[in-house]
Amino acid sequence: MIALRAFALAALALASCGKSGEGPAPAKVAPAKVETHHVGEADLVTLTLTAKAVERLGIETAAIAQGSAASLYEVAGEAVLPPGQALVVSAPVSGLVRVAGAEPLPGQRVRKGQPLFAVKPLLAIPRDLRVNAEAELEAAQARLEAAQERTARAKQMLADRVGSERALQDAQEAELVARTATDAAQAKLEQIKTSPLEADVEIEVVSPDNGVLQQIQAAPGQMVSAGSPLFQVARLDPIWVRTPIYSGDVEQIDTRAPALIKSLSAPSSERGRPARPAAAPPSADPLASTSDLFYALANPDGSLRPGERLSIAIPRRSKAECLQAPWESILYDINGGAWVYEQVEPMTYSRRRVAVDRVVGDTACLASGPAIGTKVVTAGAAELFGTEFGSSH
Repeated sequence: MIALRAFALAALALASCGKSGEGPAPAKVAPAKVETHHVGEADLVTLTLTAKAVERLGIETAAIAQGSAASLYEVAGEAVLPPGQALVVSAPVSGLVRVAGAEPLPGQRVRKGQPLFAVKPLLAIPRDLRVNAEAELEAAQARLEAAQERTARAKQMLADRVGSERALQDAQEAELVARTATDAAQAKLEQIKTSPLEADVEIEVVSPDNGVLQQIQAAPGQMVSAGSPLFQVARLDPIWVRTPIYSGDVEQIDTRAPALIKSLSAPSSERGRPARPAAAPPSADPLASTSDLFYALANPDGSLRPGERLSIAIPRRSKAECLQAPWESILYDINGGAWVYEQVEPMTYSRRRVAVDRVVGDTACLASGPAIGTKVVTAGAAELFGTEFGSSH
């Protein structure tokens, strides 16, 4: 027992000595070290060009100025057809309608003079129509038989040398006339038997103008009376934009100045298409307390549709001070941010962010931007933008 206890104490002593002989545990090492560097936006977008590059890109500059420009009154409007541009075409006579060529469909574009329908007129029904036609045929056949006999007699007399060639020619002409009259009487009788009410001619109905088929009000095989509408063609160029303005704001607006019109989905960088005021009948809505203004807008491709909602910017009468930059110096990135290239030194340019408040003519009014007198790139700005991002060569 004493020996066993001594052995245990010795083993315990050896274990404690081994544990105390170990060094401290190694520290944990991170797999990666992340360092962040914050660099100013302007430090990343400075371009230094050579004189040859400036010449090749055609760089031109203009100075930021302080000036006054009319502010814009922005409101929504609606595209409408001007009066007289929706043309309804009616049947010229009573008759049977058929298609002249391919069947027209609503929404189809048509050109002026293009045949769309044809109308076969209906005849008035006289008394004893068939009896009279049969009598005319019998009379024509009798005249033909008499003419044939005269022709045969003239031939015999010429053969017997008691007649003349002139007499034979006269007889043959009379026979030809009689035969033609007989054929016409026969055709008339056949038409009366098959379709007594239809004429043997058709009247083509053509498009009165270039435009779009809005409505088709007749079908092939339909019987129509004279004056019945067949189709409607709308001319979409130009198109009007009706803008309801709050009556209390009308005095603030320059109603004689052109407006800028664009679609509701257009980006803020888009200027809009200029539209001139249209001479339209005055109209207003007393319940909404609005007065209507109308603007005429060119629409050669027909992209604007009647009833489409649009965004309209109308100049105000009053003017406000603002920083002014040429519109061609403004660039937009894919996120809608507005920029200009500022000339910091000769042949050195830095991209600077600006905030465009409005565009008047060829001038952009800035809510914020470079200081007055700062030179910004006009011609060649897009090329600098491409050079910076590697899309210019």
